[in-house]
Amino acid sequence: MNLRLQLFFRIMLIGFVCLVVSAGYVLYQTDQQAKLEADLTALRIEKQLTQQLLKMLSRYDYSVAFPDSNILQQLNGVPGSCVQFLSRTESRRRSLCNEVVHDETRWPQWFGELYQQLFQPNYEASRWFSFNAITYGNIIVSLNMETEIARAWSNLRAVFGILSVSILAVSLLVFMTIHRMLRPAQLIVRGLEKMRQGELQTRIPSFDIGEWRRTSDAINALASTQQQIMGENRQLALKLINAQEEEHRFISRELHDEFGQCLAGINALTTSISQTARKDCPSIISETESISHITAHMMSALRGLLTRLRPADVDELGLTRSLEKLIKSWNQRTGGETRFNLQIDDEVDSLPEPLPVNLYRIVQESLTNIAKHADASEANIKLKYVHQNQLTLQVEDNGQAKRDSFNQHMGVGLLGISERVNALGGKITMDIQNKGGLKLLINLPVSPPPVSTTGQHHV
Repeated sequence: MNLRLQLFFRIMLIGFVCLVVSAGYVLYQTDQQAKLEADLTALRIEKQLTQQLLKMLSRYDYSVAFPDSNILQQLNGVPGSCVQFLSRTESRRRSLCNEVVHDETRWPQWFGELYQQLFQPNYEASRWFSFNAITYGNIIVSLNMETEIARAWSNLRAVFGILSVSILAVSLLVFMTIHRMLRPAQLIVRGLEKMRQGELQTRIPSFDIGEWRRTSDAINALASTQQQIMGENRQLALKLINAQEEEHRFISRELHDEFGQCLAGINALTTSISQTARKDCPSIISETESISHITAHMMSALRGLLTRLRPADVDELGLTRSLEKLIKSWNQRTGGETRFNLQIDDEVDSLPEPLPVNLYRIVQESLTNIAKHADASEANIKLKYVHQNQLTLQVEDNGQAKRDSFNQHMGVGLLGISERVNALGGKITMDIQNKGGLKLLINLPVSPPPVSTTGQHHV
């Protein structure tokens, strides 16, 4: 569950607690209000009875019975309540019950039972009536239980309605506010994910909130530094690769010019000795033939070494012819056990340095890896332009590759390919196909990117 939903549910929980507390407070106040009204009614009756006695004693008029029932009728007491006057000897009793106002809304049974357990809906307010140190009787105001429960239920419904709408509105407003406040976090996470995938040119925008703005500035500064370091490392790696290729070219030229000439001289001298031996010394012909075989083997080994050091075909024939020749040699070498297929665009022969020789090396290493480890019957190599400034190399086979072992470690060959691609400013994707085999997808810029941090892409 994301942070927004967690905060929203917590706000709703707090709102629910406030709603319950408010409901309890409303019920408590309803009960207290009813009791207060009963006590005030008893006090008003006491004052009216006092005035009646004062009139009776001052005028000596005892024609009206005490207490006067009209006094009780004129008082507007609590709806549904009953007023009683009990003389001290209970020889006289006056009682009056106010009319019960029936409400169409009835309360649930559980509410009535709960209200009776928590409060006293049948409360009685009692006051002893005394005048001139003489106690005449007891004034009792009794609340009507059903009326009080109905009033409490009505108040509760009103409060519940208002608070429910208010809490829901506040929760939605808070949720929208939280959503707006946390939107920078989504952009930051999205930007970090892109940076983790290698898109160091990604930049997080600035925000109005100070904390988020400082966070984005720090991340952008770190990304710029990392991008600069990666660019410098890529430039150094490219220089190293170029230096290695130049060294390989120098060594191959020296081997070809010096060692190759020496082998050619040995081969010519051996041929001359063999011709002379046929006339003058036939017994050494077998030795001269052995020397010729050894020389031929050394020449073959030298050509293989020169090819590995520096593929001269790339400089002389171009990348297309070189790869076709390489594929043909691997098909002959495997004897039909693995069929290598090549699809290549014609425009790749015009690629700038150092792309041609590096592409040749990548394909060469890929074919070696397939022949050694894939146990495949077919492999496809595709080299084509995606657009004018981007080239794609795809190498896939139908061999056997385990995803677990592939994820845990990468072989030396694949690691070398990955380092070479990174040095050229490209991207490499390696995945295990569902039908088996390894799929290698390489995207390379036609011109290696300059080391710069000005190119920025905002999230």
